[in-house]
Amino acid sequence: MDEAQTHGAAAAHSEEIAEIKVRLDVGDARMGRIEQDLAANTAATQQTAASTAELVDLFNSFKGAFRVFEYIGRLAKPLGYIVGACASVAALWRAWKSGVNPK
Repeated sequence: MDEAQTHGAAAAHSEEIAEIKVRLDVGDARMGRIEQDLAANTAATQQTAASTAELVDLFNSFKGAFRVFEYIGRLAKPLGYIVGACASVAALWRAWKSGVNPK
């Protein structure tokens, strides 16, 4: 190998190395931007989770309240029948005591 070929090969390697360093620097800068964006996204996600936690608690309490209302509704149906029967008996008793004749 003569000196010109050696010098040309060394220059080619040094250009490749310089190109690799540029690509690494560009990749490093890109990775830095990605890390910053990821940190900002993580902070926004945590803030959203914290602000919606109260809404989730509110919905869970509503869920419990609706469950209680459902039980009250289940209880109210038979109670309505009982109250209706008692009102009918009271009306019949009052009519019998006052001497009203059915028509």
